[in-house]
Amino acid sequence: MRWKPVWNERCSEILRRNAQHYTNSEIAAQVEAATGVRFSVPFVSRRRAALGLDSPQRNDWSAPINRRRWLRKLSARSDQGGQ
Repeated sequence: MRWKPVWNERCSEILRRNAQHYTNSEIAAQVEAATGVRFSVPFVSRRRAALGLDSPQRNDWSAPINRRRWLRKLSARSDQGGQ
C-alpha cells in the first residue's frame, strides 16, 4: 500500500500566507521545507483554488509569444517528415 501525504491546517496557513507572492512550485517547496511533506504542484494549485486564493501576478503577455514559438517548432517538424 502506498502512503499519501496529508494536507493539514499548517499547510493551508503556509499557502494563505504566501499565495500573493509565490508560484505554486515555490509554495510546494516551502510546504516541504516547513513540514517535511512533499506535494505536487498540481495538488497545490487545486488547494489554492479550493481556498479561493488568486494566483500571483503573472506575465500573461508572454503566453501568445510562447504559443507562436511552439507552433512554429511543430510546423517545422511536420515539414521534415515528422522527425
